Amino acid sequence: MEIWQYIEILRRPNKTWFFSKDNTEEKINALTKIANDGYPSLIYSLTEFLKDDNKEIRETTCRTITHLFKKIDSKKGYYDTLKHCSISKSDIDFYEANFPKEQYVELLAISSLNGSGYVREKAVKKLSKVDSSRAIQFLIYRLADWVLPVRQAALNGIDNYKTTNYIDSLIENLPIFEWLQKVERTDLSGIYQDICEFIASTNRTYVIDNFKKYPDKLRILLARHISSSLSDNPQELKLFLTDKHFLIRNLAINHFDKLGQTEIKQLLNDKSANVRLQTLYCLKDQNDFKTIVKKFLADNSATIRHFARFTLKKSNIDFAKFYNDNLQENKQVIGSLIGLAETEGKQYSETVKSYLKDKKIRVEKTAFLALCKLDEESAYDFAFANLDSQYLGLRNVIIEFLSHIPRQEVLTKAKSIYETGNYDLKKSMLKLFNKVGGWTAIPDLMIGTIDENENIRQLAFGYLQIWRTRAVRLFSTPKQGEIERAKQIFSFVNETHQDKQYFKTNPVDGLDFYFK
Repeated sequence: MEIWQYIEILRRPNKTWFFSKDNTEEKINALTKIANDGYPSLIYSLTEFLKDDNKEIRETTCRTITHLFKKIDSKKGYYDTLKHCSISKSDIDFYEANFPKEQYVELLAISSLNGSGYVREKAVKKLSKVDSSRAIQFLIYRLADWVLPVRQAALNGIDNYKTTNYIDSLIENLPIFEWLQKVERTDLSGIYQDICEFIASTNRTYVIDNFKKYPDKLRILLARHISSSLSDNPQELKLFLTDKHFLIRNLAINHFDKLGQTEIKQLLNDKSANVRLQTLYCLKDQNDFKTIVKKFLADNSATIRHFARFTLKKSNIDFAKFYNDNLQENKQVIGSLIGLAETEGKQYSETVKSYLKDKKIRVEKTAFLALCKLDEESAYDFAFANLDSQYLGLRNVIIEFLSHIPRQEVLTKAKSIYETGNYDLKKSMLKLFNKVGGWTAIPDLMIGTIDENENIRQLAFGYLQIWRTRAVRLFSTPKQGEIERAKQIFSFVNETHQDKQYFKTNPVDGLDFYFK
C-alpha cells in the first residue's frame, strides 16, 4: 500500500453510523506504517489528527510526528519541511492540555518553525518556560527570525536557560550559533559572545573538568574560546597538549611563550605534521635552530623535509648521502627512503633495494616507490615479481607503475593471475587491464563480464563502459594478433551472455564494430 493510502485511512470517520465497526486499530496500524516508511514532509498531512476525538489516535499521531521530525537531518530542512503545517495559536494550548511534557515540547519545537509569526511567537514563549534542554536548539534558531517580537521572545528564552543545569545543552548547540551568524538577517555576535562568556568564563571550571567528554567538533569550539582567554592555570594548557585532536593540540602553539622544554619537545614529536611544522616555525629564530631542524631532514612529512632542506641549504650537507647513512643505520627509514628519491640519490639505489624485503609492508611499499624514481628497471623487476602480492596497498602501487609500462610479459602474467587468483586478485588484474586500456586490454575486460562472481562481472562491466568511452580516441592501429584475439574472445563472451543472461542488456553488444 502507498503512503497516501494510509493518509486516506486516517481521514475516514472513526464510525460511519451507530453500529459500525470501530476502525481505531486500522488507523493505529496506518500511523505505525507511516512512522516506519514515511518522511518528514508527511508531518504536514498529520497535524490535523493531533486533535482527533480518539485519545489513542492522538497519542499515536504525536509519536509518529515526533519520529518523522527527528528524521530531519539539516538545519535548513527544519523550516522548509514544517512552515506550512496547519497549526494555530489555540492548537498550542490544546497540545499543552492533552499531551505529556516530552511530546508537548516536540510539538512546540515544530510550532516554532511555522510560517505564521504569531504561532512562532507563542511557541517560542512556551519553549522559554517549558524547562527542557530540547527547547534550547529551537530557541536559538528563532534568534535569527525575521519578525522582531519572535527574535525578542527567543532572546528572553535563552536567558532563562543560562543556568548551570543547562551548560551541556548550551555547549551542544554552539555550532548552531556558528551557522546562524552567516544569516545576515540579524547580528548575533552579542548574544553568542554572552553565551560563550557564560560557558567558558562563568563555568570555566566545569568545562575544564568535563572537556574530554565532548565530541571533537564541540571540543574544538570550546578550546578556541578557552585559548582566547587562557589563564595561568597549567591545567588549561595541558588540556590542549594532551588532546587527541591535532587542531586542539595546535592551539598550544598560540601560547608558545608559556611552554617549557618538555612541552616543546612533545610538540616536536607530535604525530601531526602540521603541529610539528608550526612548532619548528616558532623555533626558527633560536641560535641552535639548525641543530634542531637537522633532525627533521628525514621527517615523514614532505613539507617538513622540504622546509628542513631549505633551512640547511647553505650548510654544505650532502642530503642524498645523509639519507643513505640513515638507511645504513636503519634510522628514520620512511622519511629517508622518500628523501633519497627527492634528492635523486641514484648512486644509493642498492641501499633502497635492501629494504624491498623489509618485514614491514609500509617500508617495503615506500622502498618500491623510491626505487621507481631512482632505478626504474630494478623497480620493474620487483613489480613484475610481486604483481600478485597479498598486500593490497603494495599491489595497487605496482599496478599503477606497470600500467605505464605494459610489456607483453606483464599482461601475460596478469591474465594468468586472473585465471587462478582469488576475488581480490581478480579485481586488481581488472584494474590493471582498465589502466592499460587500448586494444591489448579489451579481450580481458570482456572475459571479466562472464566471471562466476557477480561483483567481478559488475566491475568488468563498468570498466568496459570506460573502454567504450575511450575507444573514440584510440588513434593507434591495432596489431593483427590483437584484432584476432579480440574477435575470438568477443564471439565466446557474446555467446555466453546470450545463454546466461547475466545482464538486462548484453554488455558486449556492438563491441565487434571496433574489431572489423
